[in-house]
Amino acid sequence: MGRSRGVAAALGLAALGALVYVLWLGARDLWYPGEPDLAEICRAMFTSGDWIIPRRNGEIFLNYGPLFFWAGSLSSHLLGGMSEFSLRLPNALAAIGLVVATSLVGSRWFGPRAGLWAGLLLLASWEFSWQAIGFRVDVLFALFVGLGIFAYASGAGPDARWAPRVAGFALLGLAVLVKGPLGLLLPGLVLTLWHAARREWRAILELAPLALVAIAVSLPWYIASAISLGTETVIREFVSQNFSRFGSGEQGHGRAAYYYLSRIWLDLTLWAALLPFALWWIFKTRVWRDRRVQLALWWFGTFFVFLSIAATKRKLYLLPAYPAAVLLLARWIAALGEERADAPSPDPRPARVFAAGFRILLAALAVASLACAAALGLVVGRLDVLETTRRVLLELRLPALAIGVGAAALWLWVGRPRRGKDLELSLRRLALAHVLLYLPVVAWILPTLDPLNTYAPPCRWIADRIESEEHLGYMGSDRKVGAFGYYTGKRMDRVESESEIEAFFRQHPGSLVVAEEKRSEELIASGKADWSGRVVRDFEAARRRYIVLGGP
Repeated sequence: MGRSRGVAAALGLAALGALVYVLWLGARDLWYPGEPDLAEICRAMFTSGDWIIPRRNGEIFLNYGPLFFWAGSLSSHLLGGMSEFSLRLPNALAAIGLVVATSLVGSRWFGPRAGLWAGLLLLASWEFSWQAIGFRVDVLFALFVGLGIFAYASGAGPDARWAPRVAGFALLGLAVLVKGPLGLLLPGLVLTLWHAARREWRAILELAPLALVAIAVSLPWYIASAISLGTETVIREFVSQNFSRFGSGEQGHGRAAYYYLSRIWLDLTLWAALLPFALWWIFKTRVWRDRRVQLALWWFGTFFVFLSIAATKRKLYLLPAYPAAVLLLARWIAALGEERADAPSPDPRPARVFAAGFRILLAALAVASLACAAALGLVVGRLDVLETTRRVLLELRLPALAIGVGAAALWLWVGRPRRGKDLELSLRRLALAHVLLYLPVVAWILPTLDPLNTYAPPCRWIADRIESEEHLGYMGSDRKVGAFGYYTGKRMDRVESESEIEAFFRQHPGSLVVAEEKRSEELIASGKADWSGRVVRDFEAARRRYIVLGGP
């Protein structure tokens, strides 16, 4: 009976995930940060047929393994062409898969109620949901790390079995193919510490041959890359991308050691506020003696500490630790009002305060959204903004009104938390309300904001204008090259001076040069040539202005 309840809960979460994550994947273009750059790599793989070496704008790109790009390219082949939907679909399915797996494992470890809570909390976490509807690497990485640890844990213990442990390390090998050796090293450290804490020395020794399974899964691609590019190039990129970045904080991602400690409260969307109470109860009642609770503690703690020590930090790096965090929270929430022989029920007061606070936030959201819908017209009229921004802000009035009405309705539906099962029901409705509030965001607000973030319309105009040319000149920020490359389908040639522009037009007389407004103003102000007479058009993309220069 318990197993069927766990399966039913997982299926319900999968349906809810499909509703929130999948249906709206094509409703907006690819946005920065990251999406267009990664899509450009997939486009090159899709059109060239080279599935071994990822390339961006013609240059080798070994920051990540190939599996993420394989997934996007394969999805595009199966769906008949590359699009925002086909690229993002594997990511959304990976997110749903991790939610379902976490729910099923939670049901098996701690009971059906905990399983439902584990999946629901993961589905409700803001950072996880945001990454699930985008085209970025970390959700697929988190899926294989999570599945690998879950599979291994199912075969570990007094009656250890080799098959699930081998399967677990094979999945970690796929994690390596997504994002490099940390897909094996960090989970391997988690499992080593877990077994060491339990004095399971033989299990630690058996991790070494199991690691060979992960290496066997990922090594063929590294060998094929070395054959294609040369061993020295692959080793240099391997060291640079996977080890040098640990202490460098390069690419603007350097953060203080407390970065994740300050971020997690928002990224788990306020539910992390209950995590300290859950941990206190787990240790106070000796629930931590459960080997599965210990695994979740080591899993979350190891990722949290290791990533905090690293100089390079981004909030999405912590995604692979989210399943462990929500399992610990789920164990605590499911025990509210439930007396068990192995542990007393937690103190419900923190949960009551949390539920009351969340209801206040829902009420505040309703009031703020309704006020925003009423005042936007007046406020926007007084703002000195670009016309596109003005239009989009005005179009936000209707979705703001819908969110205000929806938040008010959800506030009434959640109800006032009282005692026992009423408290858990209130918390469950809060989590569902949280997920349901994503719907107008992904289905309405994000598509409305698309004109402020897209490069697609002007790029399609450029592609039509220079259809026979394979190259497009570009003068501007390196970080925007990917968007122009993906949406025009052209090779981007960087130009930095007048002489380089003239040289570009001599090689590609039928092409164009796109220049950021600041760079173009410097060019025209130089007075060395009549550049203003060669301006074909100007346009706005992602709140930046550009001009397009034609040849002489």
